[in-house]
Formats: sequence, structure tokens, C-alpha cells
Amino acid sequence: MLGAVVVALVTFVATQVVALPRRAGALPDRVLSGRDSAAIATQYRVQVDGRRPVYDLSPWLADIQIARLQAAAERDIAGRDPVPSIAPDSVRALLAAGDHGTYLRAMLVEDGNVVTRWRASGDAIRVWVQPHSTEAGFSPDVISPTRRAFTAWNEVALGVTFEIVDDSTIADVHVTWSAHMPGGRQLGTTFRMTGGTGWIAFAHVILSTSYDIYTVQNTARHEAGHVLGLGHSPDDADIMAAATEGRQYQLTAADRGTATWLYHLPPGKLR
Repeated sequence: MLGAVVVALVTFVATQVVALPRRAGALPDRVLSGRDSAAIATQYRVQVDGRRPVYDLSPWLADIQIARLQAAAERDIAGRDPVPSIAPDSVRALLAAGDHGTYLRAMLVEDGNVVTRWRASGDAIRVWVQPHSTEAGFSPDVISPTRRAFTAWNEVALGVTFEIVDDSTIADVHVTWSAHMPGGRQLGTTFRMTGGTGWIAFAHVILSTSYDIYTVQNTARHEAGHVLGLGHSPDDADIMAAATEGRQYQLTAADRGTATWLYHLPPGKLR
């Protein structure tokens, strides 16, 4: 019985950074040039090619991801994506406060003390869940639970929310299906990339079609946490545990608290 064994998520959370090429003496209000756009596309392809065959994607999705990075660069050079300046003492105070009832510190150690998250704004993070697939084991019955798995995180007041969309071309997050995951009994994987300022620009979640609907829903909740920037919890009871029996039905207080404190911290390396 699948529910009676511990299934290692072995989740691949790859966060890559594509920075806008800076030119000496460039003005902060300059527009994104064609050369800059081409350089971003080249950096993207180099980084994605370096992840193959673990991470492979369709050309149409690659085009959308490149467009998201170029849009992030446009916001960056226009000064619309500033990173909040927080004094080191304030960061230490936030981390100390987050030590109680969360796995924030353990998560940051695992992630090399790098904070990865979305910029808070009035615009929701648009999520597209692939409605049809020819992958073996796929069933349309998993679509609604997967969508609900993302919106469950909207209960946490982070300053960002998920919105389900039907148009893949406008999505910031794409969820697709695969019968052949990179690692053995892997349930899901998340690939995300940030712009030069450190905010997440897009994310791609791949879910396995080899498990039952309850495991898929649990995995989708877990991967949605990675999309937000969360790492793993050392406690098996949490949604963000690195291993699971596939039967966590709700976010724990530690999941909520860790996400909340994460979104108080600025993106990038904590010093």
C-alpha cells in the first residue's frame, strides 16, 4: 500500500539566477535593449542546458520563461523591483523570532542562507495546471486537487497569493505531468529562476503520474511551498518535509510560520 510506506520526495528545487548585463556608466532609467534581451536568453539557455536531462522542457515553455526573465529585467532597470534594505541587526532579530515554532533556520542552512521568494505586489502569482497529458497514468481527476493545493497557501498572509489561470501564456507558474521522474520514486520537482534583483521570476512544477490522487494532492501542496521559496522541514508532519507518506492534508503551524517569516526577509544571501 502506497500510503503505508514513506516515499522520499527527493525534490529537486533548482534556483538559478539570470542577471541583467550591466554596462559601465549605464543609467538606472535606461530601457532594456535588444542586446540585453538576447544576453538574458543566452544565459537562460546555458543554465537550462546544464540541467539536462534532469530538467527538460518544451520549446513553448522555454519561450515563456525567457519572456518572464526579460520582463523582470525591465522592471529592474526601471526601478520597479527594489530590494528592501534591512539592517543586519534587524535581520538577526527576524531570524531569532523565527526560531520559535518554525523550521526557518534549518531551511536556510539547507539553502546556503539564500532567501528566495516572490516580490509582494497587488498582482497574484498566476498558476497554470496542464489540463491534458498523454503521459502514462495521467487522469483528469488530479487537476482540481492540484489547483486547490496551490490556493491552500493563500490562507497564509504573505503579501502574495496564487491565482489559477487557464491561459498558459500568461502564467508565472506552470504545472506539467511526467510518468518518468528524474529520481526513482520521486513524486515531484520544482525549477525556479530569479532575476538580477533576487525576486523569483517564474517557476515550473513537474508532478509524477505514477501515484494516486491523494499523493498527487499532497505533493502539489509541497511543490507549491517550493514555488513560494520554502525549503525542506526536518519534521515529517509538515507539508514541507523531505519525506512523506503522502497523506498530509493541511498546512501545519510550522509551515505557516516559516512562510510568514520568510516573507519578512529580503531576497538574496543573508550575511
